[in-house]
Amino acid sequence: MKVKVEKIQSESKVKLVISFSKEEYQAKYDVELGKLVAEAELPGFRKGKVPTQMYLKRFGEGKVINNTMDELINESYFEAIKAKKIKVVGYPQIDLAKAPKGGFAYSAVVAVMPTVELQEYKGLEVAKEEVVVSEEDIEKEINRVLANSAELEVVEEGKLEKGNVAVFDFCGRVDGVEFEGGKAENYSLEIGSGQFIPGFEDQMVGMEIEEEKVLKVKFPEQYQENLAGKDAEFTVKLHEIKKRVLPELNDDFVKGLEIEGVETVDAYKVMVKDNLTNEKVEASKNKFEDDALTLLCEKNPVVIPQEMIDAEVDNRVKKLESQASQYGFPVDVFLKYQGIESVDQYKELLVPGVKTTIQEELIFDAIVKAEKVKLDKEDYDKYYAEIAKYQRKDLKEVKKALPKANVKERFLLFKARDIVLESVVVK
Repeated sequence: MKVKVEKIQSESKVKLVISFSKEEYQAKYDVELGKLVAEAELPGFRKGKVPTQMYLKRFGEGKVINNTMDELINESYFEAIKAKKIKVVGYPQIDLAKAPKGGFAYSAVVAVMPTVELQEYKGLEVAKEEVVVSEEDIEKEINRVLANSAELEVVEEGKLEKGNVAVFDFCGRVDGVEFEGGKAENYSLEIGSGQFIPGFEDQMVGMEIEEEKVLKVKFPEQYQENLAGKDAEFTVKLHEIKKRVLPELNDDFVKGLEIEGVETVDAYKVMVKDNLTNEKVEASKNKFEDDALTLLCEKNPVVIPQEMIDAEVDNRVKKLESQASQYGFPVDVFLKYQGIESVDQYKELLVPGVKTTIQEELIFDAIVKAEKVKLDKEDYDKYYAEIAKYQRKDLKEVKKALPKANVKERFLLFKARDIVLESVVVK
């Protein structure tokens, strides 16, 4: 057997041409012919006793040839990629090739693990956002807490305004016909919340108690199939208007929040500022690291085979299907709760992130090799803690579920990532 390797299209694919001499082909042909003859049955002969020439005369050699080629391909393909130390991604595209006289040859075009030629990965220059918590930020957060504690008070007279809660009946029609799910009585809705079809809530603004009104709206194009893009009319009758009454920010309100060590308005404002500062510091850190890794990918381009992308996308879809089944939903329904119309649309949305993840991991793997990265006890402790925090699980539980042997390769990539991030220069 001879194996010839050619690079094609890009660095991410190769073509193997594997050929067999006349003698090699004939030897395999004889073996396969023997197998078929041993199983053949013809009148007047016991099974396995049919003469070879009679078998060939009766059945021809088409099946013998097909079996011979299949066996040669199956036996030689994996042997060839192992001998040539090719890291294959996905399945090969097999075609017949020009063979030596009396022999056999085929080609296998296959995607391979990309090679990364490291360029710049240390000392990357990245801007970092300054963390500032303004008085406006603090006031906004306190108002949010106050709004969550607000009580609804019935408005005896007046007109419906944005921010009010309306209690009303409604009945929807398309082409004059009521549709399923388009009717309700004494329904409560905060006007301006955007829960209903665009235009619905805006047209209710200004209505008075016990007023009846016809609202004209258009269903979005991305909606359930029987209503998508259609014009509709809703007859609504307003029964009650409620407004939110915010509690007063005082020491009694703060004590009612039952926050340990916080019992006054001044102490509460300090706590809110500290919390907002911590959140912004974390957000700034995450953006800084994301920007650094984005720059890393720009500095170290990699040609990623489509097969790698497709495999990872399919893997994530399978995980989603498993998650959906745990909730007892078909995956399509599960996706619609997230505003995604189909599995195909979900796959399209996954592709950019998958490409980035694959490229980062390939670069990190190259750094592991270039830096001869090794792991010590402190590394394992650090990265186990990262996973526990991310998964919101107990550290002991994570360590038990993920033995060291199972996480070594992943932790090596984590350490390569840290080599990059720890060397970043803030500009």
